[in-house]
Amino acid sequence: MNRKRKYQSFRFMCPWAFLGLFIALFSSCTTLRIVTEILSGRDRDRNIVLLPVHWQACGPLRYTSGRIENPPLTFGAVAINLGSPGLRVVVGPEPLENGIVPSIRVSSFAKQYGCIAAINANPFDTVSDQEGEPRQVVGIAIQEGKILSHPVPRYWALLFFKEGNARIMPQSSLLLLDGTIDCKALESVQFAVGGFFPVLRDGIPLPGRGTRYPRSAVGVSRDGKALYLLAINGRRLDSVGTTENETGQLLMHIGAWDGLLLDGGGSTSLVIQQRGGSYVLLNRPIHDGELNQERAVATCIGFRATENW
Repeated sequence: MNRKRKYQSFRFMCPWAFLGLFIALFSSCTTLRIVTEILSGRDRDRNIVLLPVHWQACGPLRYTSGRIENPPLTFGAVAINLGSPGLRVVVGPEPLENGIVPSIRVSSFAKQYGCIAAINANPFDTVSDQEGEPRQVVGIAIQEGKILSHPVPRYWALLFFKEGNARIMPQSSLLLLDGTIDCKALESVQFAVGGFFPVLRDGIPLPGRGTRYPRSAVGVSRDGKALYLLAINGRRLDSVGTTENETGQLLMHIGAWDGLLLDGGGSTSLVIQQRGGSYVLLNRPIHDGELNQERAVATCIGFRATENW
C-alpha cells in the first residue's frame, strides 16, 4: 500500500476509532447522567430495581453478587441461616484492653479465626492499612458474653441471643439511666457488634443522609433466624455507592426485614471462604484512593463452621 492509500485509510478509520473510544468510555448514558448529578450536587435517593439474584450455596451459607443500572452499583452479599448445625459466631479480634483492639484486615481476621464469612463491623478512630495498631472501638462489642467495648447511646447494634436469633436494637437500650451498662438487658446476649443507624425497619427502607459511600450493612429476617451481610462498592464510575435509604432498599430486596449500617467507606470488606479453602473478597475495597486495598479495621464479625461442609 503506498503512502497516499495509507493516509486515506487512516483518515477513514480515525473517526470510527474515536467514536468507538467514546462509546467504550460512555457506553451507559445513565451512568454519565448520574455521575454528573452527583458532581453537580443534584443527587437524590433512587428507587432500587434489583433483578432476581442467583444465590450460590457454600456450606451453611449462600452468597451472591449483583449489578444495578440506576444508580450504577455493584455489590456482594451473604445469607446465613443462624440455625445451621455447627455454625458459630465470632467477634474480634481479642482486645488489648477494654475498648481497644489491634487493627486487622477482614481477610486476615477470617483466616485467623477460621471463618467461612466475615465482614467489618464497628466504627473506630485512626484510619490506615497497617495491621496490629491499637484501634479505639466505637460502640458495643461482645464475644461469648464478654464485653469488649461499651455501648454508645446514639448508635444501634446487632445482637445475637442465646436462643439462636439475632436482632437490631438501639445501644441506648443496653444502658441504665445513669449511663452504666444494664447487665440484665445483656443476660441473654452472646455476641454483639455496633454500627451506626438503622436503614431498614419492619421491611420499610428509612430516610437518611443522601451522601454516597461504599457501604457495609447487615440485615436480619423478620423472625431473626436469617442474617444478611452486604458490601456495596463505591467511589468508582461503575459503582457510585449508595445513600442510606438505598442501602435499606437493597437489604430489603435480598431478604432482610431490619437493617443496620456498619462502618463503611474504605473499611467496607466482605470475605468468604470457598470450598477449596481459599478466601475471596466479594467486594472491591478502596482505601486511601487505592482500589483493592483493604483497610485495617477494628472489630469484625465472622461465622465459623465447626462441622464439615
